[in-house]
Amino acid sequence: MTTQSNVLEKFQMCAAVRGDTSAVVSEQACLSYRELDRRSDAVASALRGRGIGRGSLVPIEAARNVDFIVGILGILKAGATYVPIDERYPDARKDLILQQCDASLVLTARATQRDAAVPFISVADLSVRRPDRDNAHATQRADAPEGAIYVIFTSGSTGAPKGVIVEHAAVATLVGWHNARFSMNAESRATLMAGLGFDVSQWEIWSALCAGATLFLPDDETRFDADALVGFFTRHRITHAYVPTVMVADVVGVGQPADLKLEYLFTAGEKLDPVDTDRVSYTVVDYYGPTEATIFATYHVVPSATLGRPASIGHPVGNTEILILNDAREAVGESDVGEICIGGPGLARGYLNNPALTREKFRPHPQRPDRIIYRTGDLGRRLNDGSIQFLGRLDDQVKIRGNLVELGEIQAVLARADVVRKALVLALPRIAGTGKELVAFVVPADPAVPPEQVVDALKASVRQYLPDYMWPVGHVLLDDVPVTANGKTDRAALQQRYHDELRNRTEQESYTAVERIVMDAFVALTGHASFRKTDSFFDIGGNSLLTAKLARALSDAAGTKMLIRDVYEHLSVEGLAGEIERRVAAALEIDREPVYALSNDIRVPAQADFSGAFDVALLARPRTILLTGATGFVGVHLLAELLATTSALVHCLVRAEDAAAGRARIDEKLRAYDVNLGPDERSRIRVWAGDITQARFGLDERRYAALADEIDIVYHSAGAVNFIQPYSFMKKINVDGLTQILAFAGYRRTKALILLSTISVYSWGHRFTGKSMMTEADDIDQNLPAVLEDIGYTRSKWVMEKMADLAAQHGLPLMTFRLGYATFHGETGVSADYQWWGRLVKTCMALGTVPDLEDLREGLTSVDYMTKALAWISRNPAALGRKFNLINSPEANLTLREFFSRLERYFGLRFRVVPFREWRDAWKTDIDAPLYPLLSLFDDNIRDGMSTAELYQNNYVWDCRNVIEFLEGSGIAQPAFSREQLARYMERSIGHRVAG
Repeated sequence: MTTQSNVLEKFQMCAAVRGDTSAVVSEQACLSYRELDRRSDAVASALRGRGIGRGSLVPIEAARNVDFIVGILGILKAGATYVPIDERYPDARKDLILQQCDASLVLTARATQRDAAVPFISVADLSVRRPDRDNAHATQRADAPEGAIYVIFTSGSTGAPKGVIVEHAAVATLVGWHNARFSMNAESRATLMAGLGFDVSQWEIWSALCAGATLFLPDDETRFDADALVGFFTRHRITHAYVPTVMVADVVGVGQPADLKLEYLFTAGEKLDPVDTDRVSYTVVDYYGPTEATIFATYHVVPSATLGRPASIGHPVGNTEILILNDAREAVGESDVGEICIGGPGLARGYLNNPALTREKFRPHPQRPDRIIYRTGDLGRRLNDGSIQFLGRLDDQVKIRGNLVELGEIQAVLARADVVRKALVLALPRIAGTGKELVAFVVPADPAVPPEQVVDALKASVRQYLPDYMWPVGHVLLDDVPVTANGKTDRAALQQRYHDELRNRTEQESYTAVERIVMDAFVALTGHASFRKTDSFFDIGGNSLLTAKLARALSDAAGTKMLIRDVYEHLSVEGLAGEIERRVAAALEIDREPVYALSNDIRVPAQADFSGAFDVALLARPRTILLTGATGFVGVHLLAELLATTSALVHCLVRAEDAAAGRARIDEKLRAYDVNLGPDERSRIRVWAGDITQARFGLDERRYAALADEIDIVYHSAGAVNFIQPYSFMKKINVDGLTQILAFAGYRRTKALILLSTISVYSWGHRFTGKSMMTEADDIDQNLPAVLEDIGYTRSKWVMEKMADLAAQHGLPLMTFRLGYATFHGETGVSADYQWWGRLVKTCMALGTVPDLEDLREGLTSVDYMTKALAWISRNPAALGRKFNLINSPEANLTLREFFSRLERYFGLRFRVVPFREWRDAWKTDIDAPLYPLLSLFDDNIRDGMSTAELYQNNYVWDCRNVIEFLEGSGIAQPAFSREQLARYMERSIGHRVAG
């Protein structure tokens, strides 16, 4: 990036050789370069006569006319620094800026002037005077490159605007690079579109005037109307134009008139949603950069949305340096998320009259202490091609239900929906309660589509790609996104629109007495009332942790027993109120899952063809593996084990917006669970953004076929683990997901399937079979009576095993591993924070009691043992067709009482053993108890007056002789639950400090 010494000198060179060329054209006037030069000389002369010179700050009230351009040139020729103030700003904001500038006068490009303590002087009046002879020579002097060219005021966190001081050299450097890169020359015709208090307008002005080009000033009616704007471009033969981010899709959507001469359409200011550029011949360029880095720091030539490429802000402008740093100001790894920091020749000097803020934001370079970087406060990561992906603001990370949420990720998912033209997500204060709620503002792609249909599509989109805490609770449909004077999204107007809609909705809806009871419970738990009575509890901020509270609240308020399952099956205020009314009127029994509801789901997809031969040698030396569930607790450890014990490429199917986001999710889990991978292992990970519940995993046919051709073995670890959702909810991920896995395993070439099942498929079947042991080869059908009454998770896993067995009968090479409970990692003590066993331990420690449950086994083991054993056994061709109970051996399989006895013995803890129901009653009304969200497991009458926890007493001893046989000679040992292992678990996962 070459540096012009000064943009003023460059302009004067153009004026000398292209004096008659039109420089600035508005609807009212047209000035040639010679006229612009002469009039600005007159302004400079007048300013010199008033004592204005080097070091002076001269505010200029900016209007969209030629006088504004004359004024800033005149200020520079006087040797001073200009401070543009948009005429649209409120007087109070203008006064705050003037106070900080300590100015002796204000130039104005407006036709009318205001009364103020500081005199406002019309540019028009000054520019028509002849330059004073004594000052004429001085007006031709250019300031030094390190001198300040302008001060731009941006919003400050304190409420007062903050001034950013930008130097001549920085602007000249950017303009010189831009004009060379994008062919801005004397034949070009450009626009001044940006808000005049917005620094982008400075780039528009100087890139044109330093090239000898003609700068056109469209009026406001044209600027904000896409059709009118394209007409303006066509009529004036515009070659280079800028539009705000919110208008890009509209302008491109207008299409391309036959005589349009546009070569480049630039945009900047906000994150650009994917845009279909296939229908236009001009190039769309997305610029990114804060004011503090002199307008732009990166640029991205925007590919068409039809190519499906990941979002990017591109590569650095010229010699600009982009760093992605963590909180310790260290460079993050490739694809890791960090703060975008900027270095290089484009940095501003700092903030006007604010050295403390300057020191905070402009920091020493981490590798070159003699240089400075600017901390943007933006999140980003580096993509595989070296470009930068913008992920939103650090302050856009809001906490929703304890989870950090990036609003940009939700917006990106919404923007991909076919029904959406524009999408924005805000975290707004709840009207009822505390905290914030997510609200989506959407401009539909087709206004003719009914609003209900648009909202349903939006909900479906976020459900497919995002966890429930990232689902917007409100959806507002707009004709267009409101913008401020600077062309940025007007967030205050959006918030007001949302509140107005809520008020109108509340006034329009009526409720029965029972609906009001349910409505009040919804409001109490979600903290807001921004929903209709037909909206799902889970679409308005409800979640699985709140279902127990809702069921109990409804039981108490309505006087009839409501179960968690009822919440999942009836969902809305209207649905739950109807169920309560029916139950009260008819004293209805709670239905059990009928056997046909499960048996009908046991099928192999028709497109799965397992007739092709499978080379069993690939098990020992796989070339390529597909792993699902790599972001789960077991899955991420299995990923590490597969990478460590094979040389295979491991393809991970991750539910994410794109591959980069998927890799970021994996990296996040690797960090969270202390899993360390070496460079070689990381290099063998391939990430596919997809969804196992969708046909072809949501991939297009070409990519799906390519993946199917490449994979040798599928390790299916993905699935939903939830102990309160009914089968109807668990079926989608677990059963429907396996359907797609089976289809993939039999597509184009036969692949082996390593299925991760659960020891829970045996359920509490001992109460029907009368047996005390279950072997790995025993038919799980004999436990079906218990499965039908067990939780939805168990039912779904039983169906999954039966489906896989049926596929094996059709030729699928299959191994099934029934996992026990991954209590912790034996070396690190880490566990998944969502696990129910940890909640049990914390609850018992708080109470000082344990329930008197007889021989309650959960199959406790460690995640490292399970994944090491699984990786070892699955490489043995002899294991095909076998099932493996991957738990500790019967003699080492701890019961609940034995586990807590070890805590007493090792750490001096004391627990009273009390009757189960006394123990349960001690916390069942405490909504802050760790186990409260899972109350239904301990409280709901499932059979013969007993809860699920009670029914699992005196359960089977699970045989695992296949595991023991296949692990011989491996050196892999089951966890001993020793003092050292449990100490790490108690400290890392339970938060209990262990002495000694």
